[in-house]
Amino acid sequence: MSERRHALGRLEAALGHNFARPEVLEQALRHRSAAHEQGVPSFERLEFLGDAALSHAVAALLFTRWPDASEGELTRARAALVREASLAVLAGHLGLPAALQLGSGLREGSASPAVLADALEAVLGALLLDAGWRSFRAAVNRLFSPLVATLDPAQLALEEPKSTLQELAQKQGLPLPVYREVEIRGPAHHRVYVYEAEFGGRVLARGEGRSKKAAQQEAARRALERLEGMEA
Repeated sequence: MSERRHALGRLEAALGHNFARPEVLEQALRHRSAAHEQGVPSFERLEFLGDAALSHAVAALLFTRWPDASEGELTRARAALVREASLAVLAGHLGLPAALQLGSGLREGSASPAVLADALEAVLGALLLDAGWRSFRAAVNRLFSPLVATLDPAQLALEEPKSTLQELAQKQGLPLPVYREVEIRGPAHHRVYVYEAEFGGRVLARGEGRSKKAAQQEAARRALERLEGMEA
């Protein structure tokens, strides 16, 4: 068995599903850099599907497991489970990096957390297409239940600044926070994104990160710190 075939088999075993259409799984593991070189579709459409389906399935899981949680607590918990860092770690546990197809310009280094998180969402989207909703939700429950058990509701407000800032705006009757891209620095394989956070019609802070999501979270965290300073 080739090294890649072994990696695919390990991934299927970790997901608990053998794909009837292996080409769907192959597409889910194909980064746009590899897709461009091969002239075939990348995982981006499957990532879109997996992102939406995962959010729904995790929300249902939390609703069942945390019967006494408030809407805000459920929102923050879901954000913690599906954030880039959490998905990247889970992708590593599933053995996804070894099966991922990257273009020649990216093969020398390891895939970034943002790429791993996107690829995992694409793989879950492929699982939904190949196996249907019931099997998809069962897989999500099995993969994410251990993570749910590690969450501390008291710490989530600090760990999920975007969700906390949004909840604060809703409580104060203000428009939802707005995040705007300010700058992108660095080469394609080492991007740094800069975002600003607007709250209540004012730009309160900027944040930067290796992905758009990370930069937005950092901007939200700094905005919360500034708001706390104004109240002090």
